Amino acid sequence: MTPRAAAVFALLLVAPAARAQGNYRSAALGGRSALMGDTGVALGTDGAAPFLNPATTVHVESSLAVSVSFLTLDIQHASDWYAPGADITRVSGNAIPSTLCFFFALPKLWQPKDEDSDAGSQKLATCFGNTELQSFDWVGQGFQTGTPGNIETTSVHWSWQRYVVGPSYAVNLSEGFAIGASVLGAFTNFSSFASVGQTATDGSSSSVFEDGASGNDFGLSAALGATLKVSRVTIGATVQSPDVTVYGHGNISSYEAAAGASSTYFGQGAFHGRAPTRFGLGVGYEWPRGSIELDGQLALADGDAIELDTTGTQLDTPGGTPTAASLRRATRYQPVVNLSLGAEVYVRPTLSLLTGVATDFTAVDGLAETGAAPSRENRLLASFGIGTHSDSGNVIIGAQAYYGWGQMLGYAAAPTVTPVGLSGTGVLFVLAGATNFKSIQRAVEEVKKFVTPPDRRTK
Repeated sequence: MTPRAAAVFALLLVAPAARAQGNYRSAALGGRSALMGDTGVALGTDGAAPFLNPATTVHVESSLAVSVSFLTLDIQHASDWYAPGADITRVSGNAIPSTLCFFFALPKLWQPKDEDSDAGSQKLATCFGNTELQSFDWVGQGFQTGTPGNIETTSVHWSWQRYVVGPSYAVNLSEGFAIGASVLGAFTNFSSFASVGQTATDGSSSSVFEDGASGNDFGLSAALGATLKVSRVTIGATVQSPDVTVYGHGNISSYEAAAGASSTYFGQGAFHGRAPTRFGLGVGYEWPRGSIELDGQLALADGDAIELDTTGTQLDTPGGTPTAASLRRATRYQPVVNLSLGAEVYVRPTLSLLTGVATDFTAVDGLAETGAAPSRENRLLASFGIGTHSDSGNVIIGAQAYYGWGQMLGYAAAPTVTPVGLSGTGVLFVLAGATNFKSIQRAVEEVKKFVTPPDRRTK
């Protein structure tokens, strides 16, 4: 990376950055890792290292790593959305951020006899990143079933985000063996809203259904990892604890009206959206012109992974009075295994090609009106990218495409909520880079020279 290119990259860092629930790979982590099929348990060297396996942090050569997943394009299709055979398709795009990490080399714990040995080297990292990100926005839709028939209007929106921040530490206990740990604070934000109106074209009946829920949660978890390198083969292993909720709060409101009667509820209470215990195992092989890695991840079951437990007020009309009531919604996570395979090949010392494939099977056990998850989708991922490398750092650009299938809650028979078929395709464009603080300093000087008139520059 030349000083002028580093200057452009530095400007990108300070520019403002404009998907799933139960899907642990719904947000791209790092740049190199994402474009190598979300691998990195054994050979991670970018901003995904502290999240995938903290032990790989010690192998990161840069001081700063950033991944900007700057654009996603999605095509989603739901079957029988309004009525049997009445499907809906939506095309959408969005600009989203990903990860930012700072790495700090610490003094060696001891000086090995071999001066070229990495034994005793240690590194500290601080990272911020979206680990799960999903949204669905079908607002302002309408459909007529026939004449005579019904006119139905629907607006459905939901979103799910897990944002993780925390420090990581790793140390080489020997030339080929490293261990590491991360302490992660996870912020979970959830919201869901559905509004459905139905009216008979002859005016004989009408109904209204509205339901909204939201929750915010902060929890702590820890991750431990290790890597062992023997010749050209590296084995990595990691375990991450479930979240322990420190604070969580949520709200539910619902309203149903039909045939002259109505039912209203509103309440608030505790909310948590925790990730369960997860184990990762990876095997990587390196040769002079590249590397290849195969990873596997096991996430255990959690009976109440997402839970919104509220108390509030219920009113049924006609004839009713407001009474105290409670409403609880919870979703179970089933155990799930995901695999990923990625490779990087250098076509010349300064240019590499990256590719990978991965599964992203959902942990959501099932959909129900009493649940807190609005969808469950399995995905297959494929990625490709190009990397440029220099002594000052690297820049990687590429794309990660997916095909997904599953179910989501449908409201054609509201207030009865039933799952309908869901499928989707999309592509996420990734721009990532890594550099060191000296290069950033040179970049700042380049920017100063660029914006300062020649007659005011220091001679």
